[in-house]
Amino acid sequence: MGSEIALELKKVTKKFKGTNVISEMDLKIKNGEFLVLLGPSGCGKSTTLRMMAGLEKPSDGQIMIAGKDSQKISSVERNIAMVFQDYALYPNMTVYQNLEYALKIHKVEKEERKRRLEKILETLNLAAYRDRLPGQLSGGQKQRVALGRGMAKKSSIFLLDEPLSNIDVQLREKARDEIQNLHEKNQQTIVYVTHDQLEAMALGDRIAIINEGKIQMIDTPDNIYNHPANLFVAQFVGTPQMNILEVNYQKEMLTLNERPLFFNTEHLKNMELSEGNLYLGIRPEHIIVKRKQEISLELPARVDQVIDYGRYQQLTLNIGKRQTIKAIITNNEFKNDDLVYVLLSEKRALFFDHASKKNVDA
Repeated sequence: MGSEIALELKKVTKKFKGTNVISEMDLKIKNGEFLVLLGPSGCGKSTTLRMMAGLEKPSDGQIMIAGKDSQKISSVERNIAMVFQDYALYPNMTVYQNLEYALKIHKVEKEERKRRLEKILETLNLAAYRDRLPGQLSGGQKQRVALGRGMAKKSSIFLLDEPLSNIDVQLREKARDEIQNLHEKNQQTIVYVTHDQLEAMALGDRIAIINEGKIQMIDTPDNIYNHPANLFVAQFVGTPQMNILEVNYQKEMLTLNERPLFFNTEHLKNMELSEGNLYLGIRPEHIIVKRKQEISLELPARVDQVIDYGRYQQLTLNIGKRQTIKAIITNNEFKNDDLVYVLLSEKRALFFDHASKKNVDA
């Protein structure tokens, strides 16, 4: 019986010129899982993917594919398809020939090749370009060909490095849906690199958030959004960013700029918060904005900026002492310079340790 783990990194380190780009990374990816590697530019996610593909060797540690050391098995045994950010197309082959090449090598029958490729050409809006050479294509078209080539191969592990970054918005959504459909249909193990958090949330069964060569958190999109492990994850995921406020907790009382914030001291007691300064995190959609103050815990604020997205408004609110927070509202009734009152949703507030920046509830 095969291993339940399709791909595993064991204490993998990668050094460039003596500097650790990846530091002792441990990661297990299950068979059939869609895992997204998410993080800012230069965090090490593409390097991790290239090591998984066998294009780069770890400086230390092991990469296992289906329980076998990837350094000791052939590329056929690895059975990996990869879509590169820089396309890597054959310049002297047409779009159709580029798509067909890997299938020919793997001796897929001609009729089956044709059936697969016609579907991919249609899905990725490439049918009109089938006889063109890569030099005659735009960047977005080249990227769609590279994506199509990976999709055609139907390998057991599919690695994608920012595959949609050069594709225009309408097609990006279509291509994203197709990658998801492909995963549901073929149950391939997919590892997908992106710096786009919306893409990550839409696609991943789990997301591994990487910063400075280390996994900060690996979990479902829901847990990453609602229960971030630390301040970095909290601020990296979510648009607009989570509001972070420095608060003080003394004698079962939570204060911001010496003003009490919450009623429910029982709720705070249950959290067993340490006395002293803490970071409070609250998402913009969990802030209630009112015209009139009804209770003393509502903070007075001045509207600094209103951005109208049609479906909702994003407010930037000045709460004093040069502090601003962002709120998302749907009643579209406020304008610049309005005096308003702000209530933070107590149940949705997160607390982070001042020194370690870790979620105290995680």
